[in-house]
Amino acid sequence: MACAEGIWKRHIQPAGTDKDSTSLMKYVTQIRPLEKHKIQTDPTFRQLHEMILHIGIALRLDAWRVEVCRRYPGISSLEEWAKTSPKWEDICEISNGLWETFIVPANMSRGFQEEDEQRDQAFEITKAYHKDFLLYEETNYAMNQGDIGRLDACLTQWIFYFMGCGKAKYAHAIHHYLENMYIVYPKPLAKAIRINSLVNPTGHKGHFRGIDWVIEHNNLYIKRIFGGSGSNHTVERMVQASPLIEIYKDIREQFEKMFCLVHKTSRHSPPKMKLTFEKLQKYMEKNQANCFIPGRVTEHQLINTIPAGMVKLTKAVEDARQAWKAKREKQEQLAAEAGSRQNTSRSIASNVDVDKILDEEDQTVIPNEEDPIETETLDDDDGNLFVDDD
Repeated sequence: MACAEGIWKRHIQPAGTDKDSTSLMKYVTQIRPLEKHKIQTDPTFRQLHEMILHIGIALRLDAWRVEVCRRYPGISSLEEWAKTSPKWEDICEISNGLWETFIVPANMSRGFQEEDEQRDQAFEITKAYHKDFLLYEETNYAMNQGDIGRLDACLTQWIFYFMGCGKAKYAHAIHHYLENMYIVYPKPLAKAIRINSLVNPTGHKGHFRGIDWVIEHNNLYIKRIFGGSGSNHTVERMVQASPLIEIYKDIREQFEKMFCLVHKTSRHSPPKMKLTFEKLQKYMEKNQANCFIPGRVTEHQLINTIPAGMVKLTKAVEDARQAWKAKREKQEQLAAEAGSRQNTSRSIASNVDVDKILDEEDQTVIPNEEDPIETETLDDDDGNLFVDDD
């Protein structure tokens, strides 16, 4: 959800993103014309998710068409190229060369430094679409397949993306998580946390989910579906029914099978997108979305999230380090003051004890004039053992 919202903040939320013919909102109007205002103002996660997947597929198909037509001048479409029965080595060669042409580099500043006559701002934005959509799909694939290593690799890219588009809390949370997993925590503890971050409740391939999703799913069944209604919707009933959630779900599935209602109750069939993709591909081909045209300009300027995110993250880390340093120095200062006060109190107490001991010694040394033995001893003493007060 955070990744989809980040893409929305970069490519749709800023003003003027719907004026260019190759903008993301123009593509949205081709496949979802009735949802344009909703997607532009307050979209749901499902709308953004399907929009990213569908537009990404059509955009990559158009990129394949452009690259195939460039390599084979006599072919005008992917269907004609497929009829020629291309070899697998040719397909791999083309796919490996696509990212050099249609994926935006890590540093976009070099392209911004060129003259306007040598730049194609619309094609630069299109390459950013390719990169962002592929990163989103790879993150989605890694989560669904339970590939935590690939997911962590994708999260390193999302840190700068979130900082660049204004989602600083997510960036700090991911940075804190990765720092703990690979630096702070011991290796066995980090491994235990990472391999249990994603679970597969159903056991089917490609159905891994996050722990928080499973907890929310169980809360939905406990509170809303099997939690009672009216006067029966109480905490006591929820607590009593919580161990029986799996039994209730199994009974519902058995009834669906008995009455031949499988896949007709809560799950919808996947949409048929062939005609939609064809319509969107024709629009992209007409506006030359994946073609480099020198001098083409756009009204919307793309946000360069990587350098901006690096600068913001570096500043945030430096501010946190300075705050930690100041806090540490304050603690050391307080500890030193507490130690000095403790030493002072000890010295005062020790001086009091010494004075008390000296007083006791003085009392034992002072002679008793009524004692004849001590008087004789003092009379016989020459005075060398006494210290002159002067």
